[in-house]
Amino acid sequence: MHQHTTADLYLRLSLDREGKTAIDRQEADCRAWAERNGLTVRKVHIDRGRSGYKNVSRKGFDAAITAATAGVVGVLVVWKLDRLSRKGIGEVGKALDDIGRVGGRLVSVMDGLDTQDDSARVTIAMLAELARNESRNLGMRVGSAKRYLRRRGQWIGGQPPYGLLVDPETKKLVHDPETAVYARLIADEALSGKALVHIARLLNERGVESARGGEWNSSSVMQLLRSPASPDSCRRPSTRSRQTGHAST
Repeated sequence: MHQHTTADLYLRLSLDREGKTAIDRQEADCRAWAERNGLTVRKVHIDRGRSGYKNVSRKGFDAAITAATAGVVGVLVVWKLDRLSRKGIGEVGKALDDIGRVGGRLVSVMDGLDTQDDSARVTIAMLAELARNESRNLGMRVGSAKRYLRRRGQWIGGQPPYGLLVDPETKKLVHDPETAVYARLIADEALSGKALVHIARLLNERGVESARGGEWNSSSVMQLLRSPASPDSCRRPSTRSRQTGHAST
């Protein structure tokens, strides 16, 4: 028997830059809608830091769709339709068909859409395609900007590799006078065939703080060795710099 008085919430945030606040806001709005409409929230499914456009695993999405299409709940509530998916009507349409087949409903709170109203499907189809196009165009703009910065030899963004920092004027990677010598030490030890655990122990014995703070271990050393950096920004510090413990500039 279909549980028409129960609802599951699906919440998603692509980039968790706002911390927990953005997810909390989605949940509060969705819960308020459910309460106004006499529904009991059974479960909240969350995909934090997961794209709705790229082909990535979304366990929260899968669980939410499964519950709604199996008739475990009568209503699947999302904050906005683009939180559910940015893959267009292909994915959204299938979800609508599967949920509708068992007599369920999809509700998008901020869009004011409820598939209980037959006319909502047309609007949902339009919004689904708009979300897909928006993500595709954004990806094209970001890709173009990154290619431009790479051609200029500038850092494309994010945390610079250990031992390097971004020059505020040129936006290029330069040696960090505090950590470059240790980055070179790690590279030299690794190239000489030393085990990662040995390198971590060596750094800890010297009182060197890891890239994320605290002590080094084999995993943090491996992560550093895999960090991307352009050849121009990874030149070996001078002999004098390595001896004195400061990177050349």
